[in-house]
Amino acid sequence: MSLDAVLEQIINEANSQKEKIIEAAKQQADSFIQAAKAEAEALYQELISKARVDYKNQRERLMVNARLEYKKKLLQTKQELIDSVFKKLKSTLKSERFKKQQVLVDKVKEIPEDIDFYLSKFRQDYETEIARILF
Repeated sequence: MSLDAVLEQIINEANSQKEKIIEAAKQQADSFIQAAKAEAEALYQELISKARVDYKNQRERLMVNARLEYKKKLLQTKQELIDSVFKKLKSTLKSERFKKQQVLVDKVKEIPEDIDFYLSKFRQDYETEIARILF
């Protein structure tokens, strides 16, 4: 065998090994790329899932706060209506109707009574009933 033939055979084997190494490197790179894509997709899905949960939680909080605000305003409006009923009642009643008799040794004297005392007592007793009638 001549030197050129041996040299040719060595070069061919080197080229063959080079091709095998390059092919193995390409396969390994493709494997890394596929693994990276799969990991990125999993991370993406996890982030999307967390974002959906956060969105649902925030939406629920906003809805609960809106309902609470609505109930507060409704209660405030009802309370204002009840207050106006009692205010109107007070303005229609005359304080002269509410007089108490003070008995003195020589005479009986009528003293005007504080209407607010009776209205506060009346309010305690009938506020729920008035609310039921109004609403």
